[in-house]
Amino acid sequence: MERFSLYKQVHKGIRSVVSGLVEQAGRTDFRSPEEVAQLKARLDSAFEVFESHAAHETEFITPVLVVCLPQLAADSEAEHREQEMRLRDLRSAFARVVALGSKAPALGHAFVVALSRFEGEMLLHMADEEERLMPALWARLEDDALRRIHEALLASLPPEEKARAFGWMLPALSAPERAELLAGVRAVAPPESFAALQGLARRVLPAEDWNRLEQALLATAA
Repeated sequence: MERFSLYKQVHKGIRSVVSGLVEQAGRTDFRSPEEVAQLKARLDSAFEVFESHAAHETEFITPVLVVCLPQLAADSEAEHREQEMRLRDLRSAFARVVALGSKAPALGHAFVVALSRFEGEMLLHMADEEERLMPALWARLEDDALRRIHEALLASLPPEEKARAFGWMLPALSAPERAELLAGVRAVAPPESFAALQGLARRVLPAEDWNRLEQALLATAA
């Protein structure tokens, strides 16, 4: 039986965010103010996702790791600090690209390469969390305890941040995972909150995926 994971679904969403960002950066004509502005908006949004994700892990998961797995906790937090510095450097590099205007293509490509390196580092970090940290937690904690950590994290999120998180996570999940996620919300949330999540899913998912999700929810409603 598959165990409950603190990382699986959110990491799917983050992989989608970071890969989409790198792809858009690679397509950007850095001589075009409009395309650079579009990339900056996506960059700002994505970096906020990465930073808030690391902060939530530090607040809710690291204290458990410190007790159960102190060395792994220290390694994970060191990588979070490195990511924070890397994001700072990337912001500075992109500001230099913007300042050059029409003379930016060469520096713009250097930024794309640096961003792709960050993507690789983040993918490796998340793989380590799922391949090393999560099995170690499974060996020490029951699924009910893991779910309580997850629920406490979700409860700490303001409604707008929670909506943003679902907005980038839902398209990255498989159809059964989406159905399970929304059915779980339906079981515990007020009807108006579930209706808002349904509306969000309808907006962010392709029509075929939304129809499949709607049918799955109807089948489990009874």
